[in-house]
Amino acid sequence: MFEVPRLKLRPGTGNYSKGQARVVEILEAALDVLLDEGYQALTMRRIAKACGITVGNVTYYYKSKDDLVRDLLTGVLESYMDIFDHIASDTTKTAEEKFVTVIRLLLEDITSKKTTHLFPQLWALSNHDPFIAECVDEMYTGARAVLNRMIPEINPNLSEEEQKLVALFVSASIEGMTVFAGYNKPWRPHMQQIEGIAAKSLLDCVKNITSEDINRFRDKDFSLDDSPSAPK
Repeated sequence: MFEVPRLKLRPGTGNYSKGQARVVEILEAALDVLLDEGYQALTMRRIAKACGITVGNVTYYYKSKDDLVRDLLTGVLESYMDIFDHIASDTTKTAEEKFVTVIRLLLEDITSKKTTHLFPQLWALSNHDPFIAECVDEMYTGARAVLNRMIPEINPNLSEEEQKLVALFVSASIEGMTVFAGYNKPWRPHMQQIEGIAAKSLLDCVKNITSEDINRFRDKDFSLDDSPSAPK
């Protein structure tokens, strides 16, 4: 299985061309502070101390904390995108096989300290901080792109909007496992079994769900007796 790097930086990140090594050092230090001490500790002064440089050195590359955080979260997202692209472009696998590979990758990544400590913090912060909420939405929109490429191949009968809704459901179903089976969490030893459950149930959902299924609860008079699978 693939190993997701901590960060993937692109040229142009934080005056990258002016000091590639320094930008990497700053963002790596910021990630460590965020993971070990939390978002409230993530100040320019604390990052500078972690790097062993002055605050002025940090602000030379990042004029504001928001700029730094945006580059940091973009770097986290980019660390996944190359792997997703590799999986999606694999011509030796079917769309269903690639889908299962992505599910397994995401669940295994949940067991890392980075993922378990970082993302729940961002979820909580996004409820009160519009900037973090915007960053989180951008990250997950990018992360779902690989699912949006695969789901139309697996279930072409859904509309584009319905396919995106299914991708959202799949992504949220996986992310929700972080608090139960992530790094040092109680169900972490059962992650392989969880992967089996997720691969089976989520693939079945994507393959078999219909527009009727998705829109059934829009009917105010819906009852279980209306379900095609309900006993008559």
